[in-house]
Amino acid sequence: MSILACLIGILTLMISVSMQVKQIEDVGRTEEEKARAVENRELTKASKTLEASIAKLQKDLERDKATSAQLAKLEDRKIILKSQIAEASKDPAKTDEQLQKTIEVMREEIAALKKERPPLNKQLEELKAELALRRNPPEKVESVQIRPGGTGIRAASRLFFVECNSTGIVLLTGEGAPKTISQAAITKSPVYNSFLDEVKSTRDSMVLFLIRKSGAGSYNWAAGWAESKYEVLTGKLPVPNDGKIDLSLFQK
Repeated sequence: MSILACLIGILTLMISVSMQVKQIEDVGRTEEEKARAVENRELTKASKTLEASIAKLQKDLERDKATSAQLAKLEDRKIILKSQIAEASKDPAKTDEQLQKTIEVMREEIAALKKERPPLNKQLEELKAELALRRNPPEKVESVQIRPGGTGIRAASRLFFVECNSTGIVLLTGEGAPKTISQAAITKSPVYNSFLDEVKSTRDSMVLFLIRKSGAGSYNWAAGWAESKYEVLTGKLPVPNDGKIDLSLFQK
């Protein structure tokens, strides 16, 4: 920065001299004045060269700053990579294939989270629809009384109920508030996995899926996961309308 300050000082002095010389008229100039005019032209030429040098120096300084920042980032990445390599070397059993599987699982989890967060325009449409419903509330829908008698129901004495709708599933445990799980998170939800663990550990039990009109997709995910991962018995019953589910007939 001291070199740059010196160059700026010299340039300022040259410009000052140049302005003073220009005020002298060409007519009637003495030999000394003529010599000064020649010197002025040389100084002007030199000042332009210095301007270009200063501009180049400023660019070089900016480029050096950017390069230093990039080098710092590269150094940080180098340290992180060294740490990761050292960590991996502690566990030789972790093959490339296992590491690749870990990466794929992380990608799936990220994709699931993205699906759980609908785009802003979809959220806006949902809010508009909710506002319209509040202004013009629909007629009250009566509750749906679920009656025994579906696929696989008689195969077990202890039933666990799961509602399937367009957005996911609802665990109807009868204890506290129902637990809602989005369709994208069904196979990764600790809540659903814990629920299935309880089903599996309960003697003569099964999961009864109550499927609403738009719940086929959620049912396929939830039942498929329960059967393939936990090997529990499952059954299903259709829910004819959007009313609240009534399970009182199963409690007799």
